[in-house]
Amino acid sequence: MSWHPDIPLQLTDAAGALWQVRRAWPEKSAGEYSVEVVPRPAPASPGFETPPDAPAAKRGRAAAGVRAGHVRHGMFSLVPLADPRLPSLAAAAAGGEVVVHRAHKRAVVHAGDRYIKVLRPGYGLRVAESHASAADVLAGGFFDTPRLLASGSDVVVFSSIPGRSYLELGQDHTTVTEAGYAAMWGAWSRAWVTAARAAPGRALRTTAVALPEHPAGAEVDTLRRWTGHWLTHSDGIPEASQARAALLAQRDHAVGLLVSSRPDPPAWAHGDLHDKQLLSSGGPGAPGLVDFDGSCIAEPALDLANLDVHLELRRLQHRLTVRRYRIAHGHILAVAEQLRVSPERFAAYAAATRVRLACLYAFRPPWGPDAGDYLVRVRTLSESYYVM
Repeated sequence: MSWHPDIPLQLTDAAGALWQVRRAWPEKSAGEYSVEVVPRPAPASPGFETPPDAPAAKRGRAAAGVRAGHVRHGMFSLVPLADPRLPSLAAAAAGGEVVVHRAHKRAVVHAGDRYIKVLRPGYGLRVAESHASAADVLAGGFFDTPRLLASGSDVVVFSSIPGRSYLELGQDHTTVTEAGYAAMWGAWSRAWVTAARAAPGRALRTTAVALPEHPAGAEVDTLRRWTGHWLTHSDGIPEASQARAALLAQRDHAVGLLVSSRPDPPAWAHGDLHDKQLLSSGGPGAPGLVDFDGSCIAEPALDLANLDVHLELRRLQHRLTVRRYRIAHGHILAVAEQLRVSPERFAAYAAATRVRLACLYAFRPPWGPDAGDYLVRVRTLSESYYVM
């Protein structure tokens, strides 16, 4: 996909202030995007560039707190903290730092030892239920998870847990040794296998909270939705024609893999497992696991392939060394083998995840130009289960 959506890394608001784009999402109409931005800090030294998704402490004090905005046909506008679709955001933000704000959909405020998730009215109950269900599944101490402190129609409050994300730790070559990196993945693999074996899918259906099912057909729908976003925004652009054909071929290939082999038995699934959702303090304690909004009943390959392909993407983005990728990848495959995930199902979900992430990252500077290259370079990986 040589063409990619033209979302700049930096934007200027109506007052002339400069903002750095942290994340972006496509809206329904071509040329319109929602963005998450931070104030653009001054460079620490000539030529220095801070990664757009670096922790706030590393971006500098000027970048503390994020804002939502819209880019519509090249024009940028900020969304006020008094987001009309998130009526509790302004009050929550007054007591902490906004660390996530997707316009009109959700926000997260870090307030001391708590995280406050702000949602559209009516969505809080579902998030609280998902968290409670996950807490039941993981109650054996396999993972350190946040405690649910309070919930309402549009606000859910969680305790914080110690540690840094596996994504951040994977890029740390100063305090994290190769042995330490391998140890934290070993801790995750033991915890994941133990939790999966302690909570078989048939027992989950008797819990008080009825989790949604996410069969292969739902994954196909998700894949079609994301490819649809890319196709909408590239419609009528001549230089995107070759990319559109390649994307459709890859989508159809992934759909074929999902529907052509027998599904594995379903079980509890995190629903959005990747290296930002896992935390480690570097000690002997249980690894941390957060954000259970997407908890569901699904094939184990849904989580494992999603985690593995995110790491594959980090490697191609040069955010993870080949050696560290192989360490993590090996642990994920070992878990899949222990849980008897069929190679065909792992390959199917991995293929779908690759296409989805290629579409997602096409809308996110500075990765947009590389998204198509990612899709092409890893296309053969979907055929192989053991890729080292």
